[in-house]
Amino acid sequence: MDEDIVLINKLQVHAITGKDFWNRPFPQPIDVSIKLRTDFNKASSSDDLKYSLNYAVISRNITEYFEKNKHRNFKSLENIANSVSEVVLDEKKGGGDNVEIKVSGKKTEIRAENIEVTINRLKQDGQIHKIPGTVDRLNISSLKLLTLIGVFTFERFKKQFVTIDLDVEYDQAKPFDYYKTIAEVVTYIENANFKTVEALIDSVAQIVTQNDVLQVTAKVEKPNAITYADGVGVQVTRTADHFKHLPKIDAQSVTTTEDYQETFNLPSAEKDHKPTSDDHLVYLAFGSNTGDQIENITAAIDALNSLGDTKVLETSSLYESEPMYYLDQPKFVNGALKLQTSLSPQDLLKKLKEIEYDLLGRVKLIENGPRSIDLDILLYDDLVINEPNLIIPHIRMIERTFVLQPLCELISPQDIHPVTAEPYHNHLAQLYKSSVDHTKQKSNLLQTLVPFHNKYSKYDQSRNLTFDLLTNSHKTRIMGILNTTPDSFSDGGKNASVEVAIKNALQMVNAGVDIIDIGGVSTRPGSVAPSEEEEWNRVVPIVQAIRSHENPLLQNVVISIDTYRSHIALESIKAGADLINDISGGLYDEKMFDVIAETGVPYILNHTRGTPDTMSKLNQYEENSNESVTEYAHPSIPVSEHDETLLKAISRELVVQYKKAISHGVKRWQIITDPGIGFAKNLKQNLAIIRGTPLIKTYSNYDQENKEFGSLAGLPILLGPSRKKFIGTLTNEKDPADRVLSTGAVIMSCIGYQADIVRVHDVEEIKKVVAIGDALYKDLI
Repeated sequence: MDEDIVLINKLQVHAITGKDFWNRPFPQPIDVSIKLRTDFNKASSSDDLKYSLNYAVISRNITEYFEKNKHRNFKSLENIANSVSEVVLDEKKGGGDNVEIKVSGKKTEIRAENIEVTINRLKQDGQIHKIPGTVDRLNISSLKLLTLIGVFTFERFKKQFVTIDLDVEYDQAKPFDYYKTIAEVVTYIENANFKTVEALIDSVAQIVTQNDVLQVTAKVEKPNAITYADGVGVQVTRTADHFKHLPKIDAQSVTTTEDYQETFNLPSAEKDHKPTSDDHLVYLAFGSNTGDQIENITAAIDALNSLGDTKVLETSSLYESEPMYYLDQPKFVNGALKLQTSLSPQDLLKKLKEIEYDLLGRVKLIENGPRSIDLDILLYDDLVINEPNLIIPHIRMIERTFVLQPLCELISPQDIHPVTAEPYHNHLAQLYKSSVDHTKQKSNLLQTLVPFHNKYSKYDQSRNLTFDLLTNSHKTRIMGILNTTPDSFSDGGKNASVEVAIKNALQMVNAGVDIIDIGGVSTRPGSVAPSEEEEWNRVVPIVQAIRSHENPLLQNVVISIDTYRSHIALESIKAGADLINDISGGLYDEKMFDVIAETGVPYILNHTRGTPDTMSKLNQYEENSNESVTEYAHPSIPVSEHDETLLKAISRELVVQYKKAISHGVKRWQIITDPGIGFAKNLKQNLAIIRGTPLIKTYSNYDQENKEFGSLAGLPILLGPSRKKFIGTLTNEKDPADRVLSTGAVIMSCIGYQADIVRVHDVEEIKKVVAIGDALYKDLI
């Protein structure tokens, strides 16, 4: 065998390895290393490149191969390695005839630090063979598990971390299913218990050898067993023969999911938690079920910000939840906060108790009983604390959807619980899949709450909007359009006076409208924006007339203002408007977010590009080109690859504006999204938005470089296709007023694709469409 080597070390490519930890076929970064065995004599003696194996050419061949196959699902790292062998052993493209290939992935299994496949291949007579005397190998490094292990009494009360390394030799003809094996090892080890590491590692080795491998070398370490060592452990090498007299291990028989959840008590490892810097990232959970819940929560946030050494950076959505443990009490409003503080964990806890009891008058009559406000520290940096009055991470957080759901809006799917070694998002998914103990809680499902909490108006919680965004079983809300512009594309001049506008508003209310959207500026291409004074005259008097009307239905209807001007928004809110619908998403007036933050009203964040005159030319949407940004989406309805590019681009741009709003103090629970049908989109793109609504509603991204997570998941979504040009193009209806029936057909599809609010001109007709759509798609009869 040739002894000279041409080496390519850790060439990075991207490939779909089968699935990631969340069972998604997404591309992952893969390192490819090759050792081409050759003879340097001729190349070195002649110093001629033509006798060399050109590593630059071979590297380029590998890179080009994966670029051409970026959408192929290779199913496993082994298949990737075999595919690489075909590339590097192609002599026509400058390859060799004898190679060792290593393919490794750090994202293939989230618990493992790295998984690596090693193969040796030889090309003879045009065919690729395994090199005689070699075996295919798979190495799994630092698989992190949590198990009950030890002989001392204190060890039997707490689970502890172990890390496992596996070096597996297997037959090429019998590929090794490492996904299945890892799942079996994790299930068994985390649900069983051992007195010795020797028993633990032998169990691991037996599980692996049961999967048709030639041999396994398995190592286990306990990182925290000895104070002044990085870790201690044992290592064994085993074949299936070693276990032939023992019964087969059935990983699933150790315990049932229900038993495990019933007996599981989250351990908390103890370690030094002295703060190491002045600024700490903390996540709090909050809940309230007495008094003015929104006011209680808002007051608690204001109190945190007034401490001087603590700043609330972001809030979650608000969720209505059934009480837990003590069931005979009102429903809670729950959420989570992300904050920065210089306080130590204990000092922060002290301040939270002062806010609860001294400021907001909490009275604790019974454990888990009614409360005006409850503030709990969930996470503090990456610390793990176990003290009599403070356990971090919060010991019960992973059994509460009303804690995990809002928390997962603020942290990325990459964030891992420091004790369980599982992502928080994964814990949440497990909770929803598990059965509910009805002695502890009636239901673990949550209702998203959008409160109309206006700084300038008396709060009436009966007017709030609620959405069941988890099961999509809520009523579709209807927003009726009341344009007061003389040049609106569809109904210009229809509401030219306050009297006529009120008459039409009454018709909407009687027809069953949920929200009336008053607009004083046309956004059709070529339109000229009126002055602020003119827009004020078109909008504010109508708001005042509605709020002072003798008809209680009209007087109490939810009023939305369709404006991109912060001054008009503020004046309308002072006059009694409940909600701002900004077609620019904050792009046209940078003070808009300040107004929304100050007043506390809900805000519809619309996607657009450019201005009404330029947006039609700005409809080219590209894939994410920032390697630092990882995108996540879990749509319940699949979309095409072409649509996915568009939908993710729109979502990315919405997230940018969302983050700007949050940075100005807007709370997440104020935001409703609108992907902007007709705004910088062509006909096919408008249709793709409707089909892709479930993707937008589950979209999030994480910027690794800036450590920023932004998510649209859990936000209600509005679609506004009513009478728009793309409908007329499809139906050959040139007059927008003729598009009522065809608009109804589109609205039906919007409901099927999970829109939460639909914005329409023809309330009476569309109300019937919504009734049928909700019956068909949501079983609401």
